[in-house]
Amino acid sequence: HVQRCKVLLHVVDGTSEDPIGDFNIINNELLLYDEFVAQKPQVVVLNKIDVTEVKEKQEELMAQLREAAGHSRVLAISAATTERVQELMGRLKKFVASQPESDLPAPPEIDLSHAGLENDSDDFEILSDPAYPGQWR
Repeated sequence: HVQRCKVLLHVVDGTSEDPIGDFNIINNELLLYDEFVAQKPQVVVLNKIDVTEVKEKQEELMAQLREAAGHSRVLAISAATTERVQELMGRLKKFVASQPESDLPAPPEIDLSHAGLENDSDDFEILSDPAYPGQWR
């Protein structure tokens, strides 16, 4: 679950009509979803720098993303060509490792007795088909 992660990786589509607006919309949705999640540190990635129109406005978009994010953990990549993806992974690994363990809020108390789940059995078995190792059907 997103509540258990230490860091959010926020990928922004550079070909969007309004990448900064998209970034802000997602962050607002996070805030509405769960304030605890919205406060987690983010690494922001501008994707699709292999596309000419994105490459041409990359510096401007990066500056706008830094301003909107309020920090400098912003990196431009191309997932399609893998340009700077290894750099992202290395930086992300170090950043995640530097973050303290998260104190999860207590889960809400939920009464499931009215949902008809009190007789639900947890007796089941997941079998892996030898023809498809590591996959379950």
